[in-house]
Amino acid sequence: MWLQRLQARGLRCFRACEVNFAPGINVLYGNNGAGKTSILEGISVLSSGKSFRTTKLAHIIHEHLDELVLLGEVNNQNDIVQLGVQNKSGHTNLRVNREKAAKWSELAKNLPVLEIHPESYLLITGGPVERRKFLNWGMFHVKPSYGSIWSEYSRALKQRNSCLRHREIGQAKYWHQSLAEHGNQIATCLDNYTENIIPYIHEISNQFGLTDELSVRYYPGWDQDHDLHKLLEQELTLEEIGLSTLHGPHRGDMRITWKKKPFAKISSRGQQKVLAIALKIAQAKYMQEQYSKTCVYLIDELPAELDNRRREIALDLLSQLNAQVIISAVSKHSVDYINNDIKWFHVEPSCVAAMV
Repeated sequence: MWLQRLQARGLRCFRACEVNFAPGINVLYGNNGAGKTSILEGISVLSSGKSFRTTKLAHIIHEHLDELVLLGEVNNQNDIVQLGVQNKSGHTNLRVNREKAAKWSELAKNLPVLEIHPESYLLITGGPVERRKFLNWGMFHVKPSYGSIWSEYSRALKQRNSCLRHREIGQAKYWHQSLAEHGNQIATCLDNYTENIIPYIHEISNQFGLTDELSVRYYPGWDQDHDLHKLLEQELTLEEIGLSTLHGPHRGDMRITWKKKPFAKISSRGQQKVLAIALKIAQAKYMQEQYSKTCVYLIDELPAELDNRRREIALDLLSQLNAQVIISAVSKHSVDYINNDIKWFHVEPSCVAAMV
């Protein structure tokens, strides 16, 4: 699977642009502010509905235009899937093969994207929500039914929390069965998924120079010595009932330790960036080897993230995955040591040109 074409109107500095990518490594190079990252943002939005720089599409619309239009052609074993996104006046329309799509997940399953960018270290140092996103992304793309399980859990959670805020305690109990049923399913899925990718995490992190003393485990969001349904019931007997649900996979985490201490507390910023990249490469390698599925890697300024040796290791690992990689860089020299064929694009304000 690879993105063979992106067409955009109203994407940041681009009134209109079209980029025809290669299935392997693509490099967008040019001066700061030329729009390299904007191209990556457009692909990210086409996949997930949000940019890795902002969650509000209004922020990436050209200042002199009133709408954003993104069109993509995804080549999946020569079966072409057309994706489309239009955002105007705060309203978003989605298309898959020119048919209206109701959910972003319908686009995401056709264009799985993993991003590496200057804020990637937040996967390690940020709150549990960052690591839950990482795990949920992996499960969504390897277990087709997972998305509906998570949606049912989220719906029940939203309703229960609304009941708590309005002090409708009796109504809150109505949602316990659904929360417990789907919560346990989610916890089982994510626990198994974490166990399955751990060998890949160790393999990749070792190549980056992190040792086997690295430990990764999944915490489901409650003590599994206790029944989730009973814990939800007990929450309603507390002297001061809270305004939100205290137990469940919405409070889960992937806990990472190194030398038996929290990795985020004892590591350098450089090591945090390296581990974040290792986690994402491990995730893709697991998906490819176990499910024969690939994703698109978007890498914003990789040279700024790693020293020369680790940069070479990262790009070598990515090339071994036979995945499409789209990299932004200020200069060709920062990535021109790659042995693989590269398709180069020179980016200037409002213009993207493929180089021969």
